[in-house]
Amino acid sequence: MSKLFYRFRKTQNIFDFKELENQEIYFASNEELNDPMEGFKNLVFNGDKIVWRNLFKHYLLCFEFMYQTYLICGESHAKFEIDLIPIFRNSDDIETLKYKELFKKIYLETFEIYGQIIDKIATRTTPILKEELFKYLYPFHMIALEIIQRNYESEGLIPKRENPLDIQNFIEQDNIKLIDVVEAMIQEHGQEKMDKFLRATSFFYEEFNFVQSINLKHTPNKLFLLNFPQNYLRAIEKLTYPKNYVACFTGEKAINNSSVWGHYGDNHKGICLMFKPNEKESLPFSNAKIGYGRNGVILGKISLSFDKIIYGEAYPEIDFFRSLGRLPIPKLNATWYKDDDKKLSDIHSEVFTDEEKWRNGYWNKYSQNNLIKTKDWAYEDEYRLVLNSGMDGEIDKKYRILKYDFQNMQGLIFGINTTNEDKIKIFEIIQKKCAEYKRKDFELFQAYYCNTNKNIQFKKFRIGIGGN
Repeated sequence: MSKLFYRFRKTQNIFDFKELENQEIYFASNEELNDPMEGFKNLVFNGDKIVWRNLFKHYLLCFEFMYQTYLICGESHAKFEIDLIPIFRNSDDIETLKYKELFKKIYLETFEIYGQIIDKIATRTTPILKEELFKYLYPFHMIALEIIQRNYESEGLIPKRENPLDIQNFIEQDNIKLIDVVEAMIQEHGQEKMDKFLRATSFFYEEFNFVQSINLKHTPNKLFLLNFPQNYLRAIEKLTYPKNYVACFTGEKAINNSSVWGHYGDNHKGICLMFKPNEKESLPFSNAKIGYGRNGVILGKISLSFDKIIYGEAYPEIDFFRSLGRLPIPKLNATWYKDDDKKLSDIHSEVFTDEEKWRNGYWNKYSQNNLIKTKDWAYEDEYRLVLNSGMDGEIDKKYRILKYDFQNMQGLIFGINTTNEDKIKIFEIIQKKCAEYKRKDFELFQAYYCNTNKNIQFKKFRIGIGGN
């Protein structure tokens, strides 16, 4: 018998959503899964002056847009979310000439004040983590806010303020010193110790944000703007890789585990489906979204491989400036790899000199990142099918319900607490499916607790089932 993969289901999935009757598997987003680390990306930032200046310019563009939106809508707008930040926008997308001129003025004034620090960041020979980058973004954010407000005042877009911010408080040589200190500490003590230091020092900001959240709980959109450095860093992760959706299975090690049955088998009241993959350890589907045609979405056949989860390994570093795979090349160049004088970053040649090599490395990192979980989850012995959205960004829920071939289901296991009533209803569904597909080899098992082995075991039903 070939290797089997097991999928635990609640009876609600079977009866209310008709997953078994319709031969359907739902692919969940990271947000729908129970591990808070799902979708985590270990971003690092390592680049030359061109890409670093473009990062801060991009931040300014995104923040100015959100500030403008807040002025127009305030708290009457639906609660600001990360997805509202226009990360795919660049200065060429600004709608009017007058608006472009205003943004250019804001940009030049902000960089006149903070440009020295940005250029110093670009001299780093070691990667910068998100925690460290936040420490440079925060003062930039406060300076940008003041410059935006000054220019809005001069244009009559907001009334004159009585107490403008003293941005001199944020123009500190300490920021420049920190850049050198961090690099020296990395070279002397290693990246791991430096990571611990940076994460420890970030607690101050977490505490500050918590206090702000309490004080501004009735003005969530204002709070979103105050916390914009963190929100921006979360948002730009989406520039690197497409969103993925997964269907979770277990291997043989987990089906004897009572905790797994308790967590995923509805406290032993559910069932466990047994899937037999094809020769390449993959599962074929017949109705996947494969493209667009004249009449809209095109559905077709795909096969997805069962990938084993790796427990306890470090998440691979994703070099942000070299992993902007979701951007078309013209926008990538215009927004990130060119300066104001149209000079190209060195990273441009790194990526495009051997594009095939870069692309292979890019997708390898994507696969690795999707298959890592902490050791806490090792008892699950998880395998998963991964459906990625490609360049679409997201896949609507209705296109994440994929139909498998009933021939690929070997059998099912009833839980210890599955009621007789539910067993009968499930048995009748299977009878109909076997008759439709002319199968006599479908297997039914009953789970029970074995005192000898001190775990969950299974006994096979001898009842006849199958088609002609």
